[in-house]
Amino acid sequence: MAGVGHLVGYVIGTLDLVQLLGPGLGDTQFKKLILIAAFGLLFSIGVTSWAVTERVLVSTSGGKDPDQKDSSMASLAPDKIFGQIITTIRHLPPRIEAICWAQFWSWIGWFPFLFYSTTWVGETYFRFDAPHDMKQSKDALGDIGRIGSMALVMFSLVSFGGALLLPFLVQSPEEDKFTHRPPASIAVLVEKIEKYKPDLVTAWFWGHLMFSIVLFLSPFANSFRFATTLVALCGL
Repeated sequence: MAGVGHLVGYVIGTLDLVQLLGPGLGDTQFKKLILIAAFGLLFSIGVTSWAVTERVLVSTSGGKDPDQKDSSMASLAPDKIFGQIITTIRHLPPRIEAICWAQFWSWIGWFPFLFYSTTWVGETYFRFDAPHDMKQSKDALGDIGRIGSMALVMFSLVSFGGALLLPFLVQSPEEDKFTHRPPASIAVLVEKIEKYKPDLVTAWFWGHLMFSIVLFLSPFANSFRFATTLVALCGL
């Protein structure tokens, strides 16, 4: 569902919103995109707040809530709260600490992608592929945004396809809890595939490796197609 939402948002970004909607809600592409994103956010949060009813947790233990010690942090002084957080960070289990470090360095790489990939693809197009008359456009920033959004449409399509297909190609932890009984007609094929299915950690590792390779290749992008291909590969 998130992939569908991304795809719709990126497709909207490829349209000339100034020409379609007129100057009423902002006179530039960027202003209109901001308003559409804001309305979409308000609508989705509003529907969620209206539709979801939170259950009240009632303790059935008959005594003191075992989680009361953890929930009592709300009544601590701010300096003690920060001290508790720092202490917890310094004493994380080794496996959780490794995951946190991997995510920390990964998001340093994802930050420029999320915020600047559209501009980067659009500027690459203007530098190497755009005709002369387009370079003289009065709304160059809007043109860059629309062209860059097309690359993000490709990214979203790859991401959406990966979200549908990769779960079937990656070994789930739940698969060890039951015996597979595929139909006899495809049993041989399924057994061969099962031997080569990576586990989640291996798939996670290769995903980070692919992303790092894409980032190392990005300075060598000398065409719109090459830049779009790199952005699309990040969808995996």
